[in-house]
Amino acid sequence: MRFSRRILTLCGVLGALGGCSGLYTIRNPYLSYTEEYGVAGTGAQRASSGAAAGAGTEATFRRSLTLRLRNNNPAAELNTTLLCWVSVSSIRSGEQQDALLRDGYVQLTQEQRIGSVFTLPVGTYVYAGGGSGGAMAVFLGPAQGAGTSQGTQGQQQGQTTQGSTTTTSTTTTPTVSSMTLTTPDVILVFSQPPVSCDGVAFYYTQNGAPLPSSSPGGGTAPFAGSNTTGGYKTFAQVDVYQCSPLNPGVFLSQGGSGRQQNEYIEGEDVVFDFMPLADANGNFCTVRFGAAAETILTLTTTTQQGSGTSSSGPSSGGG
Repeated sequence: MRFSRRILTLCGVLGALGGCSGLYTIRNPYLSYTEEYGVAGTGAQRASSGAAAGAGTEATFRRSLTLRLRNNNPAAELNTTLLCWVSVSSIRSGEQQDALLRDGYVQLTQEQRIGSVFTLPVGTYVYAGGGSGGAMAVFLGPAQGAGTSQGTQGQQQGQTTQGSTTTTSTTTTPTVSSMTLTTPDVILVFSQPPVSCDGVAFYYTQNGAPLPSSSPGGGTAPFAGSNTTGGYKTFAQVDVYQCSPLNPGVFLSQGGSGRQQNEYIEGEDVVFDFMPLADANGNFCTVRFGAAAETILTLTTTTQQGSGTSSSGPSSGGG
C-alpha cells in the first residue's frame, strides 16, 4: 500500500494535537478504479482495511516473455511501431495490478482507438512507450551478412550459349530490438492504424527514405510499395496476421478449442523476423513462438546469368 509522505508527516504532527481524523483513507488503487468504472474482477476481495485479500505480498501476475524484433534485411533500415497491452478485465486483484506497474506497464487515462479494430478503454495497461497510447517507435539498422557462392559454367550449343547459374547462400546477423516483459494479452506491430489488410505494417528505408516500388502504376505512398518490390509492407504480408475478418497482431492463448497460428502461450518467447525477400506466399515478416523462435534464417539467391532471370527466398536451419 502506497501512502503520501507529506500526508503521513502532517498526520504525525496533528496526531499529537488529536487531529488528522478523516484526512486520508486507506484504499486499494485497484478497488478505487473498479468501483468508479464498474469493472472489478471476480478475484478481488475487500479486506477489513479496504485492500484485496492477500495484501502485503508481491504477487506475480504472469510469467515474463522475451519479445524480439529482428531486421534481417542487409540493405535497408526497418521502421515500425510496437504496442503491447493487458486488458483491465484480465486483472483479478490489486497485487496483480501492482505487479504490472512494477514491470513498466502504465494505465491509459483516456480511450485510445487503433484503426477500426481495437479500442483500448480507460485503465488498459500498456507497456510504456513514448508514442500515443504507449506505442513504441522501432527503428533498426540494416542486418550484417556474409555469403558464399557456387556456380556452374554455361555450355555452348550450336549458336546458343546457356547462361551460368550462381547460387548465393547468405547467413545474416540481424539487428535486434529485445525486451523482457510480463506476458501481455496482445502484441501489435503496425505502422498505420489497421482498417484493412492493405494498411502498412512496417516499411524499409535507405538513409531514411522509403524504398520505392519498381512496379508500374504503383499508386501513391504509402501504398505504392505494398508489394514484393517496394519498401512498404502490409498487414497481409505478416504471415500470422488475420485478414478475414481483420484482426492483426498476436494474442495470448486462452486455451479452449486449440491454439491458433496467431497465438502464443504465457511465458513463451515471441520473435518477429522482418525479411528482405518474400516467402512463397508473399510474406515479408515471419512470426515464431517458443523454441522455433531461435531458428537461424538463411537467405538463398539463385541467379541465371545471361537470361535475366533470378529466384530467391528465405530458408531456415537449426539454431
